[in-house]
Formats: sequence, structure tokens, C-alpha cells
Amino acid sequence: MSVKVGHPCSSSCASLCTSTVTREFLGSDHSVVSTAVKASSTQEDLGVPKCNIGKADWQKFSEACDHTLCSFSIALDYAYCLFETSAREAALEAIPQSKGSIKIAVPWWNKQCDIAVKNKKHAFNRMKRTLLLRDIIIFKRCRAKALSVILEAKSSSWRQFCTSLTSTTNLSKVWKVIKSFSGNRPPCFIPTLVAQGISAKNKQHKSNVLANQFALSSSSANYPPRFVNVFLPIKTRLLRQELFLATPITHE
Repeated sequence: MSVKVGHPCSSSCASLCTSTVTREFLGSDHSVVSTAVKASSTQEDLGVPKCNIGKADWQKFSEACDHTLCSFSIALDYAYCLFETSAREAALEAIPQSKGSIKIAVPWWNKQCDIAVKNKKHAFNRMKRTLLLRDIIIFKRCRAKALSVILEAKSSSWRQFCTSLTSTTNLSKVWKVIKSFSGNRPPCFIPTLVAQGISAKNKQHKSNVLANQFALSSSSANYPPRFVNVFLPIKTRLLRQELFLATPITHE
């Protein structure tokens, strides 16, 4: 039996592969080798950075915009790109950001848990601000109260779920509820996009794929010939005249 390997691989890649020789020849005198690669592609989570508008430095944001947005070109595409880039860079400099997180809802959480956790956070912030012994004691009491309320809500919800079980209860539903009680769920990932046979691996690549598709759908190549040859030149000329009239005239 002859075995032929068609794709060379490095030692690091070979350690992740498992090869199996099949009994298929596909019209050749060589056996077919099935290779499984034990590796997964890198996926990004759905966490999106959030802007803390309350702590934004609007004076710094205004100065950054004035520094970059001093003039616009008549070309609309260039003006739009300049405005978008300048506004984003100014926001990154003047507005603090925090990494977004996805909150997992659990079935036993109720309004009392919200109130207890809110009181604990309020007491903790006050303790950090004052560092007084009285505020430290209040925080420890609120923390113990919050823990007691959460444990009681979890126990009560579990007892209620157990009493609802019968001999006809679907087992898949039971296991689903049990997993939801722990709050440990697999993270959600953005589905991988494939464009022209190439998989988009990160958010920037996925954004470019979507933008290219939108640009292709909105391209002038989709216009009928009469619109391109007659109406589009007239519309472009009128738009340039409006932009020229809107531009302020400066005298030196």
C-alpha cells in the first residue's frame, strides 16, 4: 500500500493532527488519508466598549474636532471619511470607555435581589469616599444582607422548581433549567462571515465585508443606463453648485 501526503506541515501543526488511512482509492493506486486538525479558529466575544458620557471632557473633544475639522473638500466621500475619522479619534481622546459585558439572567433573580445589591454598592461607594468606621460597618451589614437575600431567592426558586416536576416532565427542559440556575453559560460569538472563500476572523474584517457588500448593493453599476447617462450628470452638477454656493467667501 502506498501513502502519499499532499500538504507539508510543520512540527507544531503535526502535533494537532490525527491521520487515518481509509480503504478508498478513488481510481488511483494511492490510499486516501483523512486528517483531522484539533484546532479552533479564534472567535471574538460580543463585548462592545461603552462610552462613559458622564465623565467626558467636552472641551477636549471640541478642541480635537476643531484641530482636524478645519476644512472640507468638495468630494463628498473624502469629507465623510474625514469627519468620521476625526470624530472617532476625538471621542477616544476625550471620552473614557469601558469594555462592555453581557449580563446572564438567572431564573431566581428578583426585585429584592436588585434592591439588596443596589444598597450594597451604595454603601461600598460611601465607604470608599469617607473611610469612616461607621460606614465600614454599614457596608459589611449591607453585604451580608445582600448575600442572605440572594441565597434565599435561589433556595426559594429551586424549591418551587422541584415541586413543579412530574413524571412527564421533559428531561431536556430539566437540565436546561439546572444549567440556568448556575449562570454558567457558553459565551455567544459573532457568526463567521465568508466572502469570496475567505473567512472573516475579527470584527474589523467582518465590518469590511459588510461595508463592501453594502457598497456593492448601492453601486452605480446597479443603475439603469438612462439614469447614468442623463439624470446622474445633472444631479452631480446641481450638487456641486449647491456646495459651491454654501462655501463662505473670505476676503484677504
